[in-house]
Amino acid sequence: MKSLSQSQMKRLTAVHGWSGMLLGLLLYAVVITGTVVVFAEEIAVWSVGGNRATAPLTSELDSKVHAAAESVTKGYREAIDVWSNARGEVLIFAHAHARNPDTGQMDDIGPLIRVDAESGEVLSRNDGFVWQRADWYDPSALRHFLVDLHVQLSVPEPWGLILTGILGLAMMAAGVTGFIMHRHLLRDLFVAERPGKRLVSARDRHVLAASWGLPFAFLLGFTGAFFSFAGTVALPLLATIAFGGDQEALVETLYEPAVQTDPRPQPLANLDAMIAESTGRAGAAPIFVSIGNFGRADSRVSIWHEPPAGSLYYVHNLFDGTGRFLEKRPAIGNEPSTASFVYSLMGPLHFGNFAGILSKSVWVGLGAAMCFVILSGMQLWTRRREEERLWRGFARAVSVVGYGLPLAMLASAYAFFLSLPSADPFWWTPAGFLIAAALAIVFGCAVQDERRLTLGFRRSLAVGCLALPLLRMAAGGTSWAEALGHGLGTVLAIDLVLALLGAALLLWRVQESPRARNAAFRPLSEAAE
Repeated sequence: MKSLSQSQMKRLTAVHGWSGMLLGLLLYAVVITGTVVVFAEEIAVWSVGGNRATAPLTSELDSKVHAAAESVTKGYREAIDVWSNARGEVLIFAHAHARNPDTGQMDDIGPLIRVDAESGEVLSRNDGFVWQRADWYDPSALRHFLVDLHVQLSVPEPWGLILTGILGLAMMAAGVTGFIMHRHLLRDLFVAERPGKRLVSARDRHVLAASWGLPFAFLLGFTGAFFSFAGTVALPLLATIAFGGDQEALVETLYEPAVQTDPRPQPLANLDAMIAESTGRAGAAPIFVSIGNFGRADSRVSIWHEPPAGSLYYVHNLFDGTGRFLEKRPAIGNEPSTASFVYSLMGPLHFGNFAGILSKSVWVGLGAAMCFVILSGMQLWTRRREEERLWRGFARAVSVVGYGLPLAMLASAYAFFLSLPSADPFWWTPAGFLIAAALAIVFGCAVQDERRLTLGFRRSLAVGCLALPLLRMAAGGTSWAEALGHGLGTVLAIDLVLALLGAALLLWRVQESPRARNAAFRPLSEAAE
């Protein structure tokens, strides 16, 4: 790599440092929540006690959809969407479009019918602007809160998405400048920690983790910014330029095939047969079905499938109302293209779900490494400026947020399970997070000794992880014996991960040598000598 002059390196260091410091704590919040919600679907299944349904979208779906369609007025048959939730129940949403008086925007409105996947029994029906009521369609308030916290930091739309988009750009800036600053990148991939001097050792750990995480940081920053800005900036701007501000027309052009209007009545062909054929063509299980213009001659049936083996992107097959296969649709547009291919890769590369549990586990490991890089980078920055009172205060904030945020996320799970019997989990889950965050801040302000502060946070996290599976079962969740009997591996796996994580946090403290412990808690100016 070409050597940089001293002035160039100084400017790059400033950009690298300040891009991390100005938005560092928020960036840490986005990365650590993203690391957790890589397993959002598994967390949802675990939190509701497991999914006992086998392939809910392939079990006599035709009769369920026809029964639901007959129970609604024709105005709501414009579109019928079908999917399954974390419990394995089938959700059938028959809807039209109307202006939502609360938001002033066009929104989906209609009845959302929840059906037992095996018996076909209607479990609930809710009418209205469905997406305003998460409890109507999402059985896990815990998963809903964690995803919202990651996607937009629980800030109202569209500002939350814009904020996380800016944080994605900041991560890209830190990744690019860090790459350029690495004069010996290959050597730094295998750098060994030099003992004895605290600042030197901390820098070695930071460089090692950052060197391995540079490509991942850029990838996450780019794809995260893409998702944040696509809906809030890019699509509205394109709709204004090309469609006179009509976003519905834009969506129809980009995602829906052109269909000649034909309102003549025509019964929909057997949906189960279409799903079976589509599954054979895709080589993967169906995850979403959308029926346009149900009961008309111009009806269309779109069936989405999980990425098949050896593929990174979802499959979208299109049928007409007679059951005839029409085409395999690209992710965007009406013809396969390079842009469509790149667009289809954004989701798998950001969420890490392209190879199941294996790729998700790798993404979690890399995400955890990025959290360490962010925190260690801020600690290095503040240690070099510890003589200034402002930076000493910021260093304390880094410690409080570094430990307090995962502790607050853990507390949200406690609030979720405690509120299940008689309270509203969708209110108490975020409330539990905020209460724990406030307590962490108070604890951080009250305890001045860094050793006691760190030890208190670690013990709280350890006990919280160890006790959470017990609370889940005490709140009526699936026991380990039931999980084994019904093959609910997700429930057992997450309980086991929590137990191992709690044990590791306890052992981390126990296994520290006295010499290392004494060095870690000497005054910073003395440790740096």
